[in-house]
Amino acid sequence: MKKISGYFLSMMLVLVSLIVIDVVILFFICVQKQKQYLDTFNIEKASDRIVNENGEYKADQSILDLLDDTSAFAMIIDESGSVTWNYNKPSDVPDSYGIKEVASFTRWYLNGYPVYTWARDDGILVIGSPKGSIWKYIVEINMETMENMLKVGPYMFIANMLILLLLPFFITRKWMLAREKARTEWIAGVSHDIRTPLSIVMGSVEKGSVEEKQCFKIRDLIGNLNTENKLEAGTGKWNNEKINLTSLLREVLCDYINTYEGYSFDIEVDEKFENYSIQADATLIKRMIENVITNSIVHNEKGCEIKVTLSDNGKGRAKLTVCDNGQGANEHKIKALNERVKNTYLPEHGLGIRVVKQVAKKYKYSVRFSSEEDKYFKCEMEL
Repeated sequence: MKKISGYFLSMMLVLVSLIVIDVVILFFICVQKQKQYLDTFNIEKASDRIVNENGEYKADQSILDLLDDTSAFAMIIDESGSVTWNYNKPSDVPDSYGIKEVASFTRWYLNGYPVYTWARDDGILVIGSPKGSIWKYIVEINMETMENMLKVGPYMFIANMLILLLLPFFITRKWMLAREKARTEWIAGVSHDIRTPLSIVMGSVEKGSVEEKQCFKIRDLIGNLNTENKLEAGTGKWNNEKINLTSLLREVLCDYINTYEGYSFDIEVDEKFENYSIQADATLIKRMIENVITNSIVHNEKGCEIKVTLSDNGKGRAKLTVCDNGQGANEHKIKALNERVKNTYLPEHGLGIRVVKQVAKKYKYSVRFSSEEDKYFKCEMEL
């Protein structure tokens, strides 16, 4: 739940940021240099530069040049509705107007030309831009600006979607890694503090006693907790080394023979797998094997026979089998064991077996449990 809530919180922060960035980009598009049409903002200045001297109109050359550059036109309509002066007036623009026509074009368009008007002492100045050059309704935007916005819009949308989806993921991942790193360091620190007094206790208890067995449980629990946390959080640094599996099995069983009384350990290796090697981290593989064997010990406190077999799976790959003749497990428990690892910190069937399945998942090994109550418990791993 924390990962999901963290992701959505990051997404909302990114969404707000994107809105701000988009507004800035659109503002930049709107204010960038475009053709300077005579529009609402500067028509008054243009009117001041068109004067009537002794019945003859004269316009400042800068105004005429701007009209030419933008293919625009200008005209003055007197109080009777007649055009008394014009410059570049198109042929489809009338020479006289009624009050209704003036009221209509002063707001929007004149025969399809976007126009702007300014009241003067001698009538109305009308400045018209080329058809299709300006989008002029409730708001007005230079057509070149609109075209640029339409061109940029799809790319902005795609970029926004990618950023909105990916950036929260990386933010959440970074946050989770930092959180898991702190958690790993805390567990490692606690484990280190426990090991020293545990070693002292183990050295003082009687060999084979209940106290010693409990010490072994605590030791294994600490090791599994560290391993599980690193595998779950992805913070562990694992080697990729060549491991002689037969040698490793014999080393592990030798440790168990010297440590546990009341249990019988046996190993059987197919001749073709005497020198079988795998590429993995030796610590993880050893932990996986030890956890399966320890599981048999933990569930058979009165002792049992444990047999480790390395054989062919029928497809040329090695199959490692750990089988005991103890109390076994019921069908419900076996079904739970064979389910995939759930994404939770609470082990569903023991931390040791969880680590076995996590290591197998890391190296793409298959793990299968089977059992018959009061007869056997078996774990088969295809490596």
